[in-house]
Amino acid sequence: MRFVSIALAFIISLILQTTILPFLRLGGVSPDLLLVLVIFNALFYGPLAGGVVGFAAGLAQDLLGGHYLGLGALSGFVVGYLMGRLERRVNLDNVLVVFSLVLAGSFVAGAVYSLGQGILDSSLNIRLLWHLSATGALYDACLASLLFRPLARLFGGPVPGRVEIVQPGKIIYR
Repeated sequence: MRFVSIALAFIISLILQTTILPFLRLGGVSPDLLLVLVIFNALFYGPLAGGVVGFAAGLAQDLLGGHYLGLGALSGFVVGYLMGRLERRVNLDNVLVVFSLVLAGSFVAGAVYSLGQGILDSSLNIRLLWHLSATGALYDACLASLLFRPLARLFGGPVPGRVEIVQPGKIIYR
């Protein structure tokens, strides 16, 4: 059942990514909801799942509207694999940790994509690469912070809430 829910979330995200989210541009960058889902998937299920899902999500984005077939797949794979390596090494209970991880992962994805685009176009502009990657990363990290609780529930992770001490030594999250 969880697999179906996650697959449905990816399909809905892909539809939103190609239809509505391009209208929410800030600083020339639109949010990348699919990348946020790839990062969450990698953090909860490891490097193999992160890499495969990142590759598939990037390829789907490339096929639906990318100018360079394969760059989205490459950047999705790299970020999914790298973020998946952090599985069980970070505390995903804190929204600031998730904000930082999505910020870093989104920056890496933007940098990989921009570097590939610069190499293919033979016109690598480091200042533009930095601007677009940093702006996109900040946008994605803010989006992930807003969606933190629902995505944590969807992927089956801890969802912080109000802490209640009912017995000495036992903590229950509500």
